[in-house]
Amino acid sequence: MGAPPLSPVQAERTKWAPLINRSFARLWSGQVVTDLGTVVFNTALVVWVASVLAHGHPWAPLAVSGLLLAQSLPMVVVRPFAGVFVDRWDVRRTMLRMDAVRVALVALLLVPVTLPLAPAWQLAAVYLVVLLVSACGQFFNPALLALINDLVPEEDLPRASGLSEVTWSTASVLGPPLAAPLVLSLGIAWVLVLNAGSFAVSYVTLRAIHPPQRADRSGEGASRVLEELRDGLRFVLANHTVRTVTLAIAIAMLGAGTLHALDYFFVTESLHAAPALYGLVGLAFGGGSIVGALLAGRIAPRLGVARTFVYALLGVGVAIVVLSRQTSLAPALVVWVVFGAVNAAANVAMMPLLLGATPRALVGRMNALFFTAITVTSLLSSTLAGWLDSDVLRGFSMTLLGMRLGPVDTLLALAGLLICASGVYAAAKLYNAVGITCRDRRVA
Repeated sequence: MGAPPLSPVQAERTKWAPLINRSFARLWSGQVVTDLGTVVFNTALVVWVASVLAHGHPWAPLAVSGLLLAQSLPMVVVRPFAGVFVDRWDVRRTMLRMDAVRVALVALLLVPVTLPLAPAWQLAAVYLVVLLVSACGQFFNPALLALINDLVPEEDLPRASGLSEVTWSTASVLGPPLAAPLVLSLGIAWVLVLNAGSFAVSYVTLRAIHPPQRADRSGEGASRVLEELRDGLRFVLANHTVRTVTLAIAIAMLGAGTLHALDYFFVTESLHAAPALYGLVGLAFGGGSIVGALLAGRIAPRLGVARTFVYALLGVGVAIVVLSRQTSLAPALVVWVVFGAVNAAANVAMMPLLLGATPRALVGRMNALFFTAITVTSLLSSTLAGWLDSDVLRGFSMTLLGMRLGPVDTLLALAGLLICASGVYAAAKLYNAVGITCRDRRVA
């Protein structure tokens, strides 16, 4: 007797096996272009402001810091409220609108950057557009997570998460080396055209996707926004799995922010490497992230997303502790590759773990509150690490068990131990509640 015929859903999954199904394949292809365009855009603006617009001026570092502030501020101020509206609105329509607005904003920026305006006016226009584009992203990104939740069967979520992580890691590796030559050879205007085009590609691919219809509550007024935001916060605090993952990642980001703030000084001071070699760190970390995301997307369904998350989080902590003890660049780069791989694995496992515990009606608010929490802790960690290195631990030196400790490597070792503690916390809290399968199942 032959095998029973495949259902339409099974047939589509078989045909599109590497990319799960036709709809996710279209979504993923659009995000490949958009992610690369975003990384190039963000890096190119830093290069243009520092080397062209503010070149030779003492306020150049402050001008670049303003860019980073404009990108980060909406993540804290806008995203929690954006999650409420994402849960109300049709997510595909939300993403289409955000892409259309971003195309228009980036295209409008062509006017002030190409006119002979005073640098102050050009800089103000850049800040405003970066702020508004970032604000659009705070609606787009939770909607993207909700759309993936609608398009991908639960058993394929780890693979979808792995593909998304590969996309962003690849963009992070390729984008910065492309940005500087584009700005310096073609000019910032062409970078803006390419970035607007990347959002247009995302718009076109979204138009070709037809997700399941969900209840659209876009007609509801703004009077209940705060109440719905509180509902989302109560869910995050009450749901065992979501609360545990959020706290574990927030603790981990307190450590990871230290590395983000001090990695340049670690390379130049602790590893005694030339500043020109600092770019190799991004390549090593990004390369490891791509490999780790691909492997985790395959391993997590077999091992279980909770176990993958815990083991990867512990791996991140151990990798940073080992990294802190390196004294030359070559072995440190090897550790950075491993660090990138386990960090990507943690990210891959995190998405299906959170989605598996979150009702569909709360996905937007869960995502928004989760990323707001980790953004705040990362910013606090980076600020604290910079202050400790430049003030409290300035000139610090001691020998412990035959190992010389300075300010930067000591802070990195403490950061790694803090991330290990977050992994132990996640293991203790998730073991009984999650195990291999999730106790807090998502509901339709």
